[in-house]
Amino acid sequence: MNYSIKDQINNLISLLNDPNIKSKQAAFNVCFEQLTQAKKLASWETIVSIINIETGMVFDAKTAANMYGRTKKKYLNKKEFIKPKGVNPIENNEFVSTEINKNKIHQNQKRHVSNPDELRKIRSRTIDLDELKNGD
Repeated sequence: MNYSIKDQINNLISLLNDPNIKSKQAAFNVCFEQLTQAKKLASWETIVSIINIETGMVFDAKTAANMYGRTKKKYLNKKEFIKPKGVNPIENNEFVSTEINKNKIHQNQKRHVSNPDELRKIRSRTIDLDELKNGD
């Protein structure tokens, strides 16, 4: 059983041993699918013990599970943006255009302040309710 787990995480082990890899988290990000398969076969304790033996690094199960959780969150969010499940493309386009319109309205409502004096002027201005009724 350890042999098949080792096969699943072999890519992760090679990345962790590679000095050019940015971080351990980056290695987990790359090997998410392999880790998912390995997790189906064994516990984090077993997976981490294999990683520790093969790389000489000191990992604990909680750290590995935490890094896997971060990767899973990123992976699932990215997958939803690429191909939303259960969403009709026409409805999705309508939703996107509605969101774009809301963003434009919100941006138009924002005022850019370049200095503190302008901010004071904006705060001290009076609002005429008659002007608001006209759609301003």
